[in-house]
Amino acid sequence: MKGVRNYLLIALLVVLLIGFIVAGKTSPIYKAPIVQTINCNSVNLGFNYTTGTSLKALEGTSENTFDTIIVNNLGNVTEDISLNVIPVGNAPFYVKAANSTDVNVNKKISTQFVVYSPLKTGNYSVVANLSAGYLNCVNYKIIPINVTVVNSTS
Repeated sequence: MKGVRNYLLIALLVVLLIGFIVAGKTSPIYKAPIVQTINCNSVNLGFNYTTGTSLKALEGTSENTFDTIIVNNLGNVTEDISLNVIPVGNAPFYVKAANSTDVNVNKKISTQFVVYSPLKTGNYSVVANLSAGYLNCVNYKIIPINVTVVNSTS
């Protein structure tokens, strides 16, 4: 009886081994996702923009000061327009930029940033990095903007 049971266990192991081998040959093979890259020389990420070079913010108020940048897509693809604005030095205010947005070929969009909670009068600067992206390609422009914080009673 023990001999039969041993033969049955060996037969079961052989069947399982054959099953795993067959399953491995017939199951789909995992393929990692392919990141799509392109030659950036074939993509025109041209754009121009219109914005002021200075703005005024009121000191110590809850009023936010918005600055709008108009972006015109001159390229040959739909561009992802991003805006990153940072204060220069120890500017006494915070800056928040709009989320990125897509702009179709030959179309215009407006993007904004806001200066909020200015605490001290004076002349300060922010640097706006306006970029257009498509897949792995990026084109950007650096825009210096003066911010004058004025007394809220004047």
